[in-house]
Amino acid sequence: MTSLAIPIALAAVVVGAVVYSSPGFLPFLCATSCSSECAVEPVYLTLVVLAGLFFAAVQLHRRAGLAAAEAKRKNELAMELMATRNKFMHTAESVRVGRAFKPRRSDIFVVTYPKCGTTWMTQIVHALRSKGDMGYGEITEVVPWDILAHDCGQKLDAPQQGFSPRVYKSHEAERDVPKGGRYVYVARDPLDAFLSFFKFLPAYTGLRAGDITPEQFADAIFAGASHSGQIWGHMLGWWARRKDPDVLWVFFEDLLADLPGSVRRIAEWGGLPSDEAAVRAACAVSSFEFMSAEANVHHFDDHFVRAHVVGKMGIAPGSGAPPHVAKVRRGGGRAGGSRAGLPAGVRALLASKWREQLAAQTGCADYAALRAAIRATPEQHDFSRHTAHRERALKAAGGGGVDWRLAPRLISDISEASGKAFAAVASPGKSKSKAPRAGAAALE
Repeated sequence: MTSLAIPIALAAVVVGAVVYSSPGFLPFLCATSCSSECAVEPVYLTLVVLAGLFFAAVQLHRRAGLAAAEAKRKNELAMELMATRNKFMHTAESVRVGRAFKPRRSDIFVVTYPKCGTTWMTQIVHALRSKGDMGYGEITEVVPWDILAHDCGQKLDAPQQGFSPRVYKSHEAERDVPKGGRYVYVARDPLDAFLSFFKFLPAYTGLRAGDITPEQFADAIFAGASHSGQIWGHMLGWWARRKDPDVLWVFFEDLLADLPGSVRRIAEWGGLPSDEAAVRAACAVSSFEFMSAEANVHHFDDHFVRAHVVGKMGIAPGSGAPPHVAKVRRGGGRAGGSRAGLPAGVRALLASKWREQLAAQTGCADYAALRAAIRATPEQHDFSRHTAHRERALKAAGGGGVDWRLAPRLISDISEASGKAFAAVASPGKSKSKAPRAGAAALE
């Protein structure tokens, strides 16, 4: 019956129009014996018209309500499914192992809120320590993800294919990240981060475009459904350590504007090769053009991690979910383009979140003000104290011809070796293994 509502209403409108505009046309519509009645008493047909219109309006309203309710139900189920799959992406044990990890003094963690430049920065730091090496399958194989390494069969304390210093990827909040290493924190405009995350996470969890609305994603993910929590609290935790010489803030927008300058700054802070040749080699394999090229994109598509986690997430083979999800997309890697693509309500929500959670704590009215405040922090551009500290560490380690950049790692290795040697002497019956040679790991 519902399917006939629109044709009936249209027919009623036509009849009503004929009645009022051309009574002489009624003989074609009425029986000959009653055509005069039809002509002189159109009120009856008027009632039919009104009844038809009312019936059609009721049916259309009902259908619209049902469609809206179904769309809402579908979106809510999709959101719940995405949150559940994201939750089971890593086991509790893997998270525990990652957070309990004791890093060396020289270890570098690349820390970001999701979709703020994680893959880009891990590639930059790896390129600096390896002179642009690309002999790996996927970037996470040489830069382990702290809370997922255990699930992926990786040992966080193991050598990283001979590269030094060791580098790790993390999305952890400052309170949860393993303490004792050094940290590059990459920040990005929350509007851009939101849009990138919205395009990425549903697909990563096996959903399709349109299954979740931007409004839902803003309410849920940026309100805490992500394992990493809210972007606001994530920034605040690392803001508190902006004066810590072991924390370097890097802005996504600065990487876009001046990649060579940013790479040189990262190298100088991290004690990595910072000469022109090293910076040029790192930039060559860290440019957007290189990383997004068809021949190279497989290095950054997360296939190594997904091979270990899709089953845990409940994504069945043949479900249509992609075996890999590109971290470097054509059309991605931009700044400021999200303004036009986001609903006004989402932009207003994100702005209010900034005012409520970041402005009061930092004194920064917006993201631009936060960038200016970080740039004005001496510890973020004057690395002389880092150099002095490393020179003292080198002297304590014995000086000589050892590269000063390895001094923190040497000290850590010596300390670790000494501790194991002491344990072996103190408990000879429990271990027959010899203590490792001091400093040997520095030559991995």
